[in-house]
Amino acid sequence: MVIGKIREQSTLLLLLIGGAMLAFILGDLLNSGGFLLNGSPTEVGEIAGQTIEGRKFQERVDETIANYKNQTGQSSLDNNTTNQLRDQAWNQMVREIVLGEEFEAVGVRVSKEELYDMVQGNNPHPQVIQAFTNPETGQFDRAQVMNFLKQMEQDEDIKKRWVAFEKDIAKLRRNEKYNNLIKKGLYVTDPEAKSDFAAKNQKATIKFVLKRYASVPDSTIEVSDSDIKKYYNDHKSQYEQDASRDVEFVSFKVNPSQEDFAKVLNWAERLKPEFESTENDTLLVNRESDMRFNARWLPKGELGGLVDSLMFQAEKGFVYGPYLEGQTYRMAKLIGVKMAPDSVSARHILIRPQTYGNYDKAKAVADSLKKMIENGADFAELAVVNSEDPGSGKEGGDLGWFKEGQMVPTFNDACFDGKKGDLTLVESQFGFHIIEVLDQKGKTEKRAVTFIDRAVEPSTKTFQVKYGEADEFKRSITSIASFDQEVANRGLNKRIASNLKPNDNTIAGLENPRALIRWAFEAEKGDVSEVFELGDNFVVGVLTTVREEGYTAIDEIRDELETQVIKDKKAAEFMKEFDAARAGDIQTIANNMNLPVEVKDNVTFSSTAIPGLGREPALIGTISGMQEGDISKAIKGDQGVYVVLLESKSALPDQQMNLTNNKQILNSSLSARVDYEVYEALKEKADIKDNRSKFF
Repeated sequence: MVIGKIREQSTLLLLLIGGAMLAFILGDLLNSGGFLLNGSPTEVGEIAGQTIEGRKFQERVDETIANYKNQTGQSSLDNNTTNQLRDQAWNQMVREIVLGEEFEAVGVRVSKEELYDMVQGNNPHPQVIQAFTNPETGQFDRAQVMNFLKQMEQDEDIKKRWVAFEKDIAKLRRNEKYNNLIKKGLYVTDPEAKSDFAAKNQKATIKFVLKRYASVPDSTIEVSDSDIKKYYNDHKSQYEQDASRDVEFVSFKVNPSQEDFAKVLNWAERLKPEFESTENDTLLVNRESDMRFNARWLPKGELGGLVDSLMFQAEKGFVYGPYLEGQTYRMAKLIGVKMAPDSVSARHILIRPQTYGNYDKAKAVADSLKKMIENGADFAELAVVNSEDPGSGKEGGDLGWFKEGQMVPTFNDACFDGKKGDLTLVESQFGFHIIEVLDQKGKTEKRAVTFIDRAVEPSTKTFQVKYGEADEFKRSITSIASFDQEVANRGLNKRIASNLKPNDNTIAGLENPRALIRWAFEAEKGDVSEVFELGDNFVVGVLTTVREEGYTAIDEIRDELETQVIKDKKAAEFMKEFDAARAGDIQTIANNMNLPVEVKDNVTFSSTAIPGLGREPALIGTISGMQEGDISKAIKGDQGVYVVLLESKSALPDQQMNLTNNKQILNSSLSARVDYEVYEALKEKADIKDNRSKFF
């Protein structure tokens, strides 16, 4: 029980410090003798000047895969999970190296004495407290910690897990210490708190004259190549980009052929006589069906469709089918008819064999408790003390009312085949259940039906035919233009995957598209891919756009740049017009500009937008520094150029009363940003090179 809690806390801790150090299955890479096994010198990346060799990365994966499987109970992983775990393993290495160097540089450590205090001393770590809290008293049990540490020495697996747990809480404590050093250096001054308080609580009424950019057609503004180039160079930092690719592709989906359907139908028809005659339905269904045996007792109307109608007219042993449901052939067999309650109220006591060390001891305890109840002991009192069902145990074992099929089969049958007052002992995958049927409602005819299902899958021949179609298409194209032409000629559906990053793992509608993404970063613009088999699709792609890490090329964003240049030229001209028109009050300026005076109430300084105008940070920033009655100079805004009059500001609430609270709020906000922003800043400084996409 304790080690289970430790496993849970370990997972939480690892997530808190940047994602669990999890493993991934190498899959095709290992099966094909990938780079991690062939001994070639390879680098999957570089972090803060440290080279990460392929074998080092594999060692990290090998160290964590067993831990992940034990925590989740999974024995195999699908591609999506594998990819996510690979990313988490890499991110954990990044975090360890980046923060580790920083911790060493500033001297942040966790001593042996401090770790001892976190586990066995006077200041146990919250995760230790949670793991060793007595569930009955709700109190931390220090004796349980000492007991566990003594017994741990006899089990190497548990000892290994405990050492890992200690390392985790030490890492978390080290991280907390470092962040606290930074947080202690953050301080909000009184003027800052006052300014922030005013921005949040004060509202203004403004009058303004606005000449909108849309009032002058873009076509009247001349833009030269040199204008565009100058704007690009002046704002180059806005156009930084990561490496990315655009791929256009066509999928050839492999669907079962008529021959494939006929093959499964023939199989079902040959099996039907055996299904009709067998007396061991469970064995036959588990041997032949895609789904394991599961026969629920259901009243009329719940089987659905024609099956429901037929089964409630048939005799036991009747088989209907084979019939097609979606892409699955089914046969349904009536295996039982009975009158049973609609619902049952029951209570139980659960005894788990693992708690008592073995099956026989647990069975003996269950038998003893049942006998005590038969001799007059109070069921509810025994349930509170002995039941290992945390939900019902504290309620005296009471499960309330439930319908047939809600409980595991043996439990269900004891309740619905028995009668009110029955006391029975049954076994399930959870352990031994001492069950008392408290009450039953209604009586309905129910029928049990089991199914043999076989999905129709594309055959090897069907795959070969579809591959031939994809390969023939691939051979007919040599460029982006011919790709588009052939797509049009054949009436195919072209799809586009835009802004693919080197380590992306997903493309909508494609199963495990890593091969296609990896190809996109190895190919040249205009290259046509090989035929990729991705799940039940054959895919052919063409690389249409290549963006390298650095700055976006001018030609790629020419339209955007031209729009900004036009806006800047209009703004410059409008500002000259306002300067020339500036005289007297706001109405005079409006008359001189032949524009109306507009009014906005309830303008707040903590926002970057004004209702009805949209985002206008330059305008709001100017207003916040004005006094009542001031008229601004011309302001270049997002919608156009403004001249604004600050007509009035609302009175502020009592600042003295609120200043302390506001400082606390601002300090808390600053502290909350430390955990994320400091690490991100250190990570950016570390100059990380991630080459995993070349190998995975």
